[in-house]
Amino acid sequence: MNALTLSRWLSLPSRLAAAFIGCLLLVLTAVILYDVIGRKFFDTGSFVLSELEWHLHGAIAILGFGYAYLKDAHVRIDLFAKQLGPRLRLWLELVAILLFLIPFMIFLAWFGYDFAMRAYVRGEGAPGGLGLPNRWIIKSAIPLTAVLTITAALSVALRIWVVLRDPARLSDPFERD
Repeated sequence: MNALTLSRWLSLPSRLAAAFIGCLLLVLTAVILYDVIGRKFFDTGSFVLSELEWHLHGAIAILGFGYAYLKDAHVRIDLFAKQLGPRLRLWLELVAILLFLIPFMIFLAWFGYDFAMRAYVRGEGAPGGLGLPNRWIIKSAIPLTAVLTITAALSVALRIWVVLRDPARLSDPFERD
């Protein structure tokens, strides 16, 4: 298996998560519409619906980070990197992935798993019992996001490595899917 094929396989979890997020956006839209129409015209309101909106919004926001990184759509602050040449920028990106992003995401996955597991073991739910039970579900999005980001970062790192070894590919190092 060559590096680009492995890169595509590593990008698969983030691409599947992005498709799932698209479905979650539709669910979130439906929940918000139901909640707004119910509150406006039928004098109904629910802590559960409000909390569900926040949980869906939070899951959508963080589960998409791996895909955003894969597509180079994340926020960047390139104060000095834009003055560097393309090869040096790729080296900088590769080093940042290997020395900072992946270790931080491993740390986040480790502690995020513990965070979610403690919520599961304690049966953690909304304070006062008025909102959603099973807080471990939304808290599980943290380690899941870290794992998705690690696979996406490895995918990007492999693509960068291919480009660094074959400078003719420098025009499009990320070979967008």
